[in-house]
Amino acid sequence: MAIANMDLQILPTVEGGEKEKYAVIDEVIEYIIASGLKYEVGALGTTIEGEFDILLEILKKSQDICFTKGATRVCTIAKFDNKIEGITIDEKVSKFRK
Repeated sequence: MAIANMDLQILPTVEGGEKEKYAVIDEVIEYIIASGLKYEVGALGTTIEGEFDILLEILKKSQDICFTKGATRVCTIAKFDNKIEGITIDEKVSKFRK
């Protein structure tokens, strides 16, 4: 199956403030790292490269992690780039890297 990209920004609502919120987000990023897929953490989200169906599973599991860690609400912003022949992160951004 072809490689797609997902840019995922997950915003859990948790008791306690920013420190607690970012602890939950860190758990989601650890899950993404453990997936073994190529990823890049950015200032406003994480870009992940993989098969489309797997990316959808990661989105769902990311929300599940937030609720398991005590979030009462999760706002998720996900953007996908999917091509029949596949597209990689490097194809899209390598010309901008120094």
